[in-house]
Amino acid sequence: MSIELKRTGNDVQVFVDGNLFTTCVNSEEYKSPFMSPVLSKDGTNFTRPDLHHREHPHQRSVFIGIGDVNGYDFWNEHGKPLGLIRAKKVETSGGGEKAAVSLSAVWQGRRGKRFLDEERVYTFSKPGDKCVRVDIFLKLTASCTGIKFGKTKEAGPLGIRVADEICADNGGSFVNSEGGEKEDGCWGKAARWCNYSGVVSGKKMGIAVFDDKDNERHPTAWHIRDYGLMAPNNLFFKGGYSLKKGESVVYKFTLFFWEDSFDAEKYSALI
Repeated sequence: MSIELKRTGNDVQVFVDGNLFTTCVNSEEYKSPFMSPVLSKDGTNFTRPDLHHREHPHQRSVFIGIGDVNGYDFWNEHGKPLGLIRAKKVETSGGGEKAAVSLSAVWQGRRGKRFLDEERVYTFSKPGDKCVRVDIFLKLTASCTGIKFGKTKEAGPLGIRVADEICADNGGSFVNSEGGEKEDGCWGKAARWCNYSGVVSGKKMGIAVFDDKDNERHPTAWHIRDYGLMAPNNLFFKGGYSLKKGESVVYKFTLFFWEDSFDAEKYSALI
């Protein structure tokens, strides 16, 4: 098993066993960094690959955002006032069994007004022959002013848009750690993990997302929809969250991109 990183400017391609798995996109061509597309070994999409989609255009595969940060929108593509996340420093490390992409970023207004400093790390590993693990570490620091994250449905901070072929509207399904199924059993419900899956060209594949036990108000509530969005979101379902100037909040999430079958409780022991 081998993980290799190839960098072009601030963008980093991630190869698993010689096959492109994903790209960590940090270019200022987009309003914020994201990870897209996410591909299986044979090139099948786990996530929606479109970078300029008309429907929910901000939902670029695997992304970070919050729709109300002191009134600024860091979630939607054309929010008013619009927030931008700008990667200032990108570093890579490791290779072989594990590799990481780290970035430092600033959450700012369109004219440069600064709200948050961000540290983000994607760590890639492969716990099984047909499963790739991505650990996401996110630290947000109120370096310049006090911060109020509003009670908004447009938030995660983590958002994932599954491939259209997997989404429940097209025959896929999702379950959570508490036995909930589809929107009626999972939307707005607190759970340690959610697992979204479907059948593509006769092959079952899915994305399981775990909320870390140290995250604020764990287990998180979930904004997860039949049309293909999955987002761990305490802000809307449990109320907003505040930081005093100088304070930080850390989020950690573990994602498994799997094929054929996946035992979420078994893998939870690895987190």
